[in-house]
Amino acid sequence: MASADPSRLTTRPWQGSSAPSTTWPPLPLVGRESASARLEQLIGAAAEGRGGALVVRGAAGIGKTALLDHVETTSTGQRVVRVGGGAAEADLPYASLHLLCSALGPELTQLEHSSREVLETAIGLRVGPVPDRLLVGVALVGLLARAAQARPLVCVVDDMQWLDAASAAVLAFAARRLAAVPVALLLAGRGERFAGLPELVLGTLGHVKARQLFESALPAPIDPAVVDRVVAEAAGNPLVLIESARAGSLVELAGGYGVPEVVGGDGALVGLAPQSRLLLILAAAEPLGDPARLWRAAAGLGVDLPAAEQLEAAGLVSFGRWVTFRDPRLRWTVYALASPAERRRVHQALAAATDPVAEPDRNAWHRAHALTEPHESVGDALADAVSMARARGGVAAAGAFLARAATCTAEPGLRARRAIAAADAHHTAGATDTAVQLLAVAEVNPLDAGHRAQLDRVRARIAFDVRRDRDAVARLLDVARDLEATDQQHAMGAYLEALGAAICTGHRDLVDTALIRLAGDAPKGVDRLLEGIVQRCTGGFAAAVEPLKLALKTLDCDHEHDSRSRLLAFLVAPDLWDDQTWHELTEAELARTRAIGERANLPCLLTQRALAEVHIGRLSTARALVDEAAAVSEMVGTPPFPHAAVVLAAWSGREHPMLGATERPYHVDEGVAVTLARYAKAVLCNGLGAYADALTATRHSIDRDGLELHGWSLAELVEAAVRSGELDTAARAHERLAERAWLSGTDWALGVEAQARALLNNGDDAEDAYLEAIERLGRTRITTHLVRAQLTYGEWLRRQGRRVDARVSLRAAHEAFAAMGAEAFAGRAQRELLTTAEHGRRRVQETQDQLTAQETRIASLARDGRSNPEIAAQLSISPRTVEYHLHKVFTKLGITSRTQLHLVLPGDTA
Repeated sequence: MASADPSRLTTRPWQGSSAPSTTWPPLPLVGRESASARLEQLIGAAAEGRGGALVVRGAAGIGKTALLDHVETTSTGQRVVRVGGGAAEADLPYASLHLLCSALGPELTQLEHSSREVLETAIGLRVGPVPDRLLVGVALVGLLARAAQARPLVCVVDDMQWLDAASAAVLAFAARRLAAVPVALLLAGRGERFAGLPELVLGTLGHVKARQLFESALPAPIDPAVVDRVVAEAAGNPLVLIESARAGSLVELAGGYGVPEVVGGDGALVGLAPQSRLLLILAAAEPLGDPARLWRAAAGLGVDLPAAEQLEAAGLVSFGRWVTFRDPRLRWTVYALASPAERRRVHQALAAATDPVAEPDRNAWHRAHALTEPHESVGDALADAVSMARARGGVAAAGAFLARAATCTAEPGLRARRAIAAADAHHTAGATDTAVQLLAVAEVNPLDAGHRAQLDRVRARIAFDVRRDRDAVARLLDVARDLEATDQQHAMGAYLEALGAAICTGHRDLVDTALIRLAGDAPKGVDRLLEGIVQRCTGGFAAAVEPLKLALKTLDCDHEHDSRSRLLAFLVAPDLWDDQTWHELTEAELARTRAIGERANLPCLLTQRALAEVHIGRLSTARALVDEAAAVSEMVGTPPFPHAAVVLAAWSGREHPMLGATERPYHVDEGVAVTLARYAKAVLCNGLGAYADALTATRHSIDRDGLELHGWSLAELVEAAVRSGELDTAARAHERLAERAWLSGTDWALGVEAQARALLNNGDDAEDAYLEAIERLGRTRITTHLVRAQLTYGEWLRRQGRRVDARVSLRAAHEAFAAMGAEAFAGRAQRELLTTAEHGRRRVQETQDQLTAQETRIASLARDGRSNPEIAAQLSISPRTVEYHLHKVFTKLGITSRTQLHLVLPGDTA
């Protein structure tokens, strides 16, 4: 069989943390809630055996593809096959049918000979006369039905306007004959094809939803007034909104002040009268679309109202509530096509039309863009407006103002200092290349020792973010030493930053170097977090608990350290088992970082928040955060953080490439990522029941006491050692865990300790500990460990012969793990539940209510040992149909094979 074009054919992979990242973070599906619900209804009906078709219509860019992508990534339990029409093949008969048959190649080979011959002849795989379209349509229905026997099929056909006529005809035929097969057929595109079929017409988004989508797509915050103008120009078209948000680099929008240098065709300015041309460029340079400001500036240029008539007649610009281009991207194209002299002229007019008292930032911005040479007063005005620019457009806008201020500054020393500050802001905003260029500008100007150290600190930060290797950490330490001579307070912040980098990467010698300086010279009382972390790294957990608790409580009041130093707090909170503070800190800091556009720090914060979400039990939310972190890392050119991805995979019951790091021998220089990989390996193996492997992964955590979350591994080690029969190891691990738990005093820590204690005890002591664990963990956000406690309690109850009590706990654990997507632990709970012989009285009526009459007959025959062919012969159906119904039976009854049917079906079911 010929293979399909991979660019036009997709099957649904697992959308996990190991999936490749995209250039941009995934976006929410905004304003399509009712459309999404209708598609889910269609797919849900197909899953119940009631197939159907739906035509999704809409103009270009209206969101059809995004809606189909959402279907593809959220369909669970269904097979998803997606093909599309192509303009180059629109005149080739059955070209699109060939793609669909290629996607269903194995099923095509299993069709009865006549149907297979018809399809293969139609798509050119067999020589012969072109078959009648009716026969092709009948054969296609058979192919779709066969493809849906194992599990329901979602067949997505995109760009239906480019389908060849023959393929469109047989698809229309099949679409009307799916009622009795579990197939959902989605046909999407432009035009009026497939009239008479149920349809869903997508319209434009309203202003509120359009604004929500635009803001979610922005790489950095911009002025709300600019947002409203762009949304108005986009006229509710989702694609225009998204492309407008992503037209430039991370900081080119400059909070709404700047205009991306988008290169386009020159048609927009060709043939315009001189005044109309100047008015068009003026409109492109005015970011708010404010008609009053525009006409004040136009008057200063000698441009009057008739100049607008040609622009409106050509459909380029509308002059109403806003001055809006027909497309936001046209505004940027016009600006890019204007000559430098024209740009300076319109900015000068806009500066004159902008009140320097009411809007000093905008006035200074336009004045700066009207210059051809440095001007100190303009540079000072820009520098003075940085805080206002930051408030409007975040750190990207602040960086843009500082960079322009440096350009406007003639005095070399001040120019260098402004360039350094601009470089720091640009790097923080994610524009590393621009930051490097600004550092080069600063370096050619005279710098004193203090400012030279500041320049080196920005450069060292860039090096660490890009490489995260030992040399980059060493450079951070060198910068901290240099700062000691000029600025002790900033030097301590630099040492703390270097310490965090060394802990993250696992370079113990560099950790020790930073600790020596911090422990020896840190001003007492200046920074509680700094003091506590030094004590944690030098004196161990016990010495640092109380100082760190106080530091976390007062962290919001400690303004001495910047956001990079605060990142260490996200290790401290889970190290102290303080789930409430961990949740509040990561949530608040992530919101703050998003709001001001600190994209260099965003991947780390997304990773930390994802780790919290995993332990809260919201694995799907964690997966979205992990995917976003990977996408942002790719966007800003930094390596991704693997921490949350590997832990998420483990709790999901899946392997991850990072788990390979746990197979090498323990080494003293293991950073947070490797420590978490060992923890994740133990979680996965404990879930799967591979306790010896979990023991190997975490055995040496007993001897570790660094700030790398070794305490999490201790809890896994206790269970692995108990199940493996190494009770001495389990007891030692519990002793270390108990010490930390009682010092911490949180319900998370004490609940995990109680569960570990229960595993080591028998009789009433064990039961009391299990109940204590469930009670304590029930007061926390840590749902994963709460459900673990329910699982281990249920397992203990079953081993005590208390099967009825065990079922309650095991059933709750199984349902909770299954709901959160923790497949390994859900499977472990299910296996344990089945051993309680949970059937008969509880299951009889429930099973009869769940199963259809046909499913009950098939399940009963399979329970009694009949093979699929034997059942098929007795019921006059095909073996494939038997297989399909059995799959549905297994899903409904929560089992995995026919050998378990006797546990859930009573013996007298007919």
